[in-house]
Amino acid sequence: MTSYEQIIVKKPWGFEYLMFQNHMVGIWYLYIKQHAKTSLHCHPRKKTGLILLSGEAVLSFLNDSVHLKSPSKLMIREGLFHSTEAVSPEGIAVIEVETPREKDNLVRLEDAYGRKEKPYEGTEAIVPLTENCIQLSPAKKGLDQRYNLHGHTLSVERVEEISELRHRDPEEIIVVLEGGLVSRTGEPIVGPGDVVSMSTLNRLAETFSAPNGISLLTIRGGEGRDRIKEVPLRKRTQRSNSGKPEVQRSLVSPRQCKRGARQA
Repeated sequence: MTSYEQIIVKKPWGFEYLMFQNHMVGIWYLYIKQHAKTSLHCHPRKKTGLILLSGEAVLSFLNDSVHLKSPSKLMIREGLFHSTEAVSPEGIAVIEVETPREKDNLVRLEDAYGRKEKPYEGTEAIVPLTENCIQLSPAKKGLDQRYNLHGHTLSVERVEEISELRHRDPEEIIVVLEGGLVSRTGEPIVGPGDVVSMSTLNRLAETFSAPNGISLLTIRGGEGRDRIKEVPLRKRTQRSNSGKPEVQRSLVSPRQCKRGARQA
């Protein structure tokens, strides 16, 4: 099995790279050029969450389509054929959440670049990951790790008590990384790979519990710049609104990452 941790995969429509993974979830950053689009494809054995971070896109299915403006989110069930096209002149940035992490679980029905029924890209499309590409650190108890990307703040955090999220912005977009909500009989309600709003999560949490806690990637309106700043925890005295220490990580630019993919 190919390891995607330190590479960029060049695509005819742009590029993608792995931002985060654990034993169940893979999170990818996609850049799609204006008027370019992914193949009309499906994943027979995995669910997919899409989060539009910047620009406007058209998401097409077999018989219909939907127009999206950032920030938008969508869950795609197993086996549902779909294609994402960039409308904005500057292209679009997308976060793709895959569960489970089976990159080769791909069936292409139609493709503008001659890849119909062909598998995922091979070594000919792989270049080294540049130092300017964002990679998310695992969630850690007591740390609020923040990353600024395309005008949004991405936070990776571990929550032991779901009630801690009760007063958060209801418009925040949530990606469950580990744990989740279960019913009284143990049935999973929201679990790894699910993409929901904070308001949805909190409404469900009124009835269902998170006995093993929950690790989250949250996305909300940010400072309008692509930057990540690292502050050692032992030197930081400021705390977030939740009272948890914050850690922000090293300077990056998605534009520089894009240039690296083009030049490689």
